[in-house]
Amino acid sequence: MTAVSRPLAVRQGLVVLYVTAWSREREVSRADLLLDAGGLRYRTEHTEDRDQRGGLWERWRGGYGDGDPLWRAVNSERQRIAMEHLRCQVCGGRASHTGKGVLFLEGGRMTAAAARLEEGTVAQPPLCLPCAPVARRQCPHLRRHCIALRAKKYPVWGVLGAVYAARHPRGPRPTDQLVLEHEVPVAYGTSALRYVLASQLLRELRRVTVVDLDAELRAAGLHATATGRPGPGSRPGAQPDAVSAPPSSAGPAGGRLSG
Repeated sequence: MTAVSRPLAVRQGLVVLYVTAWSREREVSRADLLLDAGGLRYRTEHTEDRDQRGGLWERWRGGYGDGDPLWRAVNSERQRIAMEHLRCQVCGGRASHTGKGVLFLEGGRMTAAAARLEEGTVAQPPLCLPCAPVARRQCPHLRRHCIALRAKKYPVWGVLGAVYAARHPRGPRPTDQLVLEHEVPVAYGTSALRYVLASQLLRELRRVTVVDLDAELRAAGLHATATGRPGPGSRPGAQPDAVSAPPSSAGPAGGRLSG
């Protein structure tokens, strides 16, 4: 995985989230993918291709800032880092964590929100408090109705990924003649995981408390329309050209992703 050394960008007045994919980044898994009796694998596998739970992950080339932002697309490597290490989906920094738990935003109305979200799975990484207004303002699924919640427990549940099958079911194995069947959420520890190419890490939220995001922002001295964590040399209230330096895609302290 290549390191991300550029600061977060602003395009057309919008912050380009840490997890957002860019037009010159490429998902290149298919060229080296095989299916054998044991499931999916790469012809030559590297340490970062699988997590410690056995999940096989997409491969990407390029990095943050390469080309133009693809606003509705997610880079699976950065999503995996953010979810695995509880980093903010906007700036890549440490997510907000209080006595009530880690901060997440979900789309929907407040009615019975806590009961509905308890033990639900999420693919959207958490947020730091300064960046929460950015996500609420920019993410389409949060604009109309947004629920702020904190979870005290948030175990890794599984992955969202593509299920592949052999183009010729009775043909020889291993084979690189594959067809994409569908995309599904799959729990770790299940036999189905062997046939899935993971694109997003999922966590289960437990001991959920719905919180008042605006009240938390006011208590922290932050404005509800804040533009996120200020970047180096930015001025309070100014529209920054860059927000904050995202972490390396190699994981914390330059190491590889933990599984």
